[in-house]
Amino acid sequence: MTYKYITIVTFTLLSACTQEPQETDKINKSPTNSVPEVNHSNCQFDYIKSISNKYIQQTLADNCMRRSTTQPTVNHKNWTIR
Repeated sequence: MTYKYITIVTFTLLSACTQEPQETDKINKSPTNSVPEVNHSNCQFDYIKSISNKYIQQTLADNCMRRSTTQPTVNHKNWTIR
């Protein structure tokens, strides 16, 4: 009786491992040259939200987060420890 259950479990596991992934898991990846340029107008939330291709949308959002926005200060203060 246990041999029957072991055979069923083995068959189930092997058939589950050989199935191809579902189509919903695949992301439509297109070349990165179609990603818009990173600038202030393209990095607005409304513009990023309006892009229908999820790969381009995510790539642009990542690039906007990585852009450097630091600017040098105009008035430098000399801080000292007393």
